[in-house]
Parts: sequence; C-alpha cells; structure tokens
Amino acid sequence: MTKLIKLDKDSQVKVTGKALEYLAPDYVYIPLPKRKEDLKKETNIKMASVLYNDVYAPVSGKLVKLETCSLPSGKKVKCLGILNDFQEKSEKTLATRKKINNLTFKEIIDSIYSTKIKEKFQKEFLSTFLISGIDDEPYIENEVFLQRTQTKPIIDILDALLNLYPNSKAYIALKNTDSETILAYQNLIGMYSNIEIKLVNDLFLIGKEPFLTKYLHLKNNYIYFKASELFEMYINVKKRKPLLEKYITVSGNGLQNPFIVKTKIGVKVMDIFEKFWTESPKDCVLYVNGIMQGKDISVEDMIVTKDLDGFVVVKREKKEIKKCMKCGKCISICPIHSNPLMAYKLGIPVKCIHCGLCSYICPSYIPLQKYLSGEENE
Repeated sequence: MTKLIKLDKDSQVKVTGKALEYLAPDYVYIPLPKRKEDLKKETNIKMASVLYNDVYAPVSGKLVKLETCSLPSGKKVKCLGILNDFQEKSEKTLATRKKINNLTFKEIIDSIYSTKIKEKFQKEFLSTFLISGIDDEPYIENEVFLQRTQTKPIIDILDALLNLYPNSKAYIALKNTDSETILAYQNLIGMYSNIEIKLVNDLFLIGKEPFLTKYLHLKNNYIYFKASELFEMYINVKKRKPLLEKYITVSGNGLQNPFIVKTKIGVKVMDIFEKFWTESPKDCVLYVNGIMQGKDISVEDMIVTKDLDGFVVVKREKKEIKKCMKCGKCISICPIHSNPLMAYKLGIPVKCIHCGLCSYICPSYIPLQKYLSGEENE
C-alpha cells in the first residue's frame, strides 16, 4: 500500500467560522469554449440559462464585452463579460415538491446538470457510496466548511441516492482530527442505518479517490463523490437549478485574518480581494489552489471557476537552492512510485500527479514539481 505522510502545518492559521459573501458583482466572466461562435453583444441573458454545454449564467444581465481572462491553471482564455442587472431574472423552474428520497432514478438523474456527475451513475450495480469530506490542501477548508453549514442537505441527497440502490451503504470519510465536522454529522445520521462515518488519519492526499479507496479497502461496486458534489446534486435535484456559486478559501500565515467567501462563479478574483482583503502583506507568496498542488501565478485577470479552491498566502522564506544530494527522498516519498530525478536530471517525462511531495521533501530545496510539469529544465 502507498505510504502517505502527515504534513507540517502552522497551527496558528485559523479560518473564520462564518463565510463572507460576494454575490452581487457588477460583472461576471464566462470562458468561451473552443470552436464556439461568440454570442452577440447586448444579448439579454437570464440567470441559470444555458450558455454552452454544462455552462450556465451566474447572473441575469446583458452581454456587453469579450475580454481575455486567466483560469486558475494560468491559461489565458477569451471570456464573455456579462453586466449584472441585479434583477436575478431566471428561467422558470419549480423546485420539486416531493421529498427527494421518494424520487425515481430517472427523476434524479434528469435533474443533474453536470455531465461529469451524471457519468458516475453509469454502473449498473453499486454497493457503496464513498464520500470524501476531506480538504487535502493545507489551509484550504471549502469541503469542511460546506459540510458544517450544509449537513442536512448533504445527508438528504445521500439518503435519496441510497434509495435508488437497494441494500447499498454510504461511508463519509473524515479526518479523525476534524471534531467539528464529525459532530455535525453525528447529530444527524443516527436515524440512517446505512450511512456511516469513516475516520481516517490526517495524511496528505488521503481524501483523493485512489488513496481513500485503498485506505478503506474498497475495490469494486462503489461510487466516489466529494461532499461538494453531493451539495451540488442537492441544489440540482431539490431546487432544479445549476450551481452558480461556490466557496473559496483565502488563508495562510501571510494573512492576519484568513477567510472563506461565498461568491458567484465568473467573478474576478481581484474584485474579491479589493472588497475583503484589507491587508497589504509584504514579502509573501500567493499560491493558487494550495501550497502543495497549486502554483504561484498571477491572479491579476483570474476569474472564479468551479475548479478554484482558494488561495494560500505564505511568508516568503529565503531558501537557497543547492545541488542535488542524491539522497533519494523524492523517490521514496512519491505516492505513485515515480522517479522525479528522471525529469530533473535528464528531462525525461515521468508519470506525475503533481502533488508537490517531492519538492516538499527535498533537502536541497529544488523545485522538482516545476521540472515535472515542464516549466523548467536543468
């Protein structure tokens, strides 16, 4: 079995227990898919209306411009700029009046907006629903926060899914150090005999499917979801609406007051920072989507997308990059048993999940992850 490790974390970094909100932006920006014709300017758009496949308008308003924005990956793309009319005019859809645990398989699947989530239900037989309630990145707390504030909706949709598969069960995996989230679930699941909390050690990457299934010895006939995916399904099935908002974390030891913000998808990151980030931290590095798996890239024109988890601001440390000591620590720590030195020394591509562990463990402070992603060559 792959050996995972516990990361060193700054215990002084605490995220606020209540989310801030940025739900009324002047503009939102929607990435333009490849090989798609631009919508005409001045087009009136309703909130939750479909713009492209799996892409929905977060606000109602008018398409007024095309602008180049950056994604959390750093990629630059053309985006549709929608001027918010603050009317929240939306397509007429009625929330279901039925209890969602009485809905049929077709009613539930037809209500799901995300093609990616729908595809998970293609298995004919399922015995186990595996739910990861874990934020793997240090200082990112979206999954945990969502579960603490939306415990009942998450349990309700999970119960509805279990009813579709007779004799199935569900495991909600939580870190054994996460007492607040454990308590939130324990206060509700006593009446659900087929839902069980599985406590796992606080190890980096434990929440990801390949590592979590190995840890819990699951092999076949299971379906894996993150807690945030369950909540998205609840909004789809109960409210009959796509998910137009999400939580992002802004945290790290470079911030005096770390926070979580609930915001519209498509908002410019700098708009959020200007409203809530009152500090001007000096000698800090800002990492997009975490210090382990994320990148220190510019956020100047970045927009919020569904795959943006947040930002970690850390105090800059002066670490001199030294010559490789050939200690082999990067090889021994790799969770998929690759050899990072092949990329670093020889420029040979190797299999990589970009977890950042090789850079984390290197005593010579070599940014091995950048070599593995092709950003640098020796």
